[in-house]
Amino acid sequence: MKKIVLIALIALSSICFAQTKSVLFIGNSYTYSNGGVDVMLKNIALAEGDTLYTESLAIGGAKFSDFCNNSETFERIRSRAWDYVVLQEQSQLPAFPPSHVEAECYPYAKQLCDSIRANDSCTQILFFMTWGRENGDQDNCANYTPLCTYDGMQQRLRESYVQMAEDNNAIAVPVGLAWKYVRDHYPEINLYQSDGSHPSVEGTYLAAMTFRSILFQGLDLYDNWIYIPENIDWNVANLLQYAAQNAMSSNWSECNMDESLYVYFEVMMPAKTIGADYVQVYTPANIDSCVLTSSNGVSYTFLPNDLDVWMGYAHLIISIRDFLEYSNDTANICVTIYRDNCSFTRCEDMYYCNLGGIDDAQSENLSFTNPVTNGKIQFNADVVGDYEIYSIEGRLLDSGYVSGSEIDVSQLKQEMYVLRINGVGYKFVVE
Repeated sequence: MKKIVLIALIALSSICFAQTKSVLFIGNSYTYSNGGVDVMLKNIALAEGDTLYTESLAIGGAKFSDFCNNSETFERIRSRAWDYVVLQEQSQLPAFPPSHVEAECYPYAKQLCDSIRANDSCTQILFFMTWGRENGDQDNCANYTPLCTYDGMQQRLRESYVQMAEDNNAIAVPVGLAWKYVRDHYPEINLYQSDGSHPSVEGTYLAAMTFRSILFQGLDLYDNWIYIPENIDWNVANLLQYAAQNAMSSNWSECNMDESLYVYFEVMMPAKTIGADYVQVYTPANIDSCVLTSSNGVSYTFLPNDLDVWMGYAHLIISIRDFLEYSNDTANICVTIYRDNCSFTRCEDMYYCNLGGIDDAQSENLSFTNPVTNGKIQFNADVVGDYEIYSIEGRLLDSGYVSGSEIDVSQLKQEMYVLRINGVGYKFVVE
């Protein structure tokens, strides 16, 4: 771990609560299909304990030039200081010949980006890289042969969106590349509606998960708390989640991801502990500084030379116990990164409990059914007190007050968890 500088003791009552991020979507029917990629993204964030405020200005068939001639576009942009604005061009236009795209698309993309930054220079602009039609663009195939196939159309979309991101210091969200990965590796998953153009529910979910991988960075595959629509099979959803994450990580440089501001936590646990012992914190490499603050009043500042850089990420390792008031406790840790007068903050509750010799759900004072098979933790006697349920990595999933002989855990999927009740932690398994 690099040398750290202790700079201050501060009270965090005003900054360590759940963060709300705002996203404005500007697009067309690819954005609003199936209730909207914005709504699905909001549901994904909510299931993971994050909060998104979203708005959508989506008009069927609309091009960037149409939005530039629509006063509502600029009213929406100016309505608040957005954390993110998503721009989605008409589905065919970016796949047309380069000279056509340069004349009919790029100037309007720049006009929108300039307006967004005039409103707030720290807003992160995301270009929604869309997908090729199932069998290519047959309406325009005769005029431009790359449009005759899905692969040819997807490649042109890729080139145009990457160029727009590079030209405007923005990020190309590689939904189209995730789409291609699924088509190439899991052709049995149908991403299209019957028209071969608009997304199925699976397609919209894939798009939302790709946005999730950009906005929140890192994806714990098979995480019980990732939102899955009721009409998507769990196994299919996991394949789509992987495709989204793979598209982001495999195309980091091409899609200009270094323009993003993010913080990602990765938990490291030794044996005989629950939750976070050491945590790796990942940030962009090109930041000015990184500040860690916690609910016990400790604050550390890291400068670029204090951070290790690897594969485009900067990272550092912290010990959660440095932030805890007691040996078995929860700390709310916030990481704020700064770059060019802009900042990004992410907070997480980190739990640490040294189990010692207790590896199961039994003790002299408390016992309950383990594994849990009927959706309820059932105690051997009435229990009174506060409880929390954590993932084995230390993410707080549920909390409440129990006065009786059972706790409802029917929302949990099959995995290992931690029950912390009256200050003591116990592992249990849901089957």
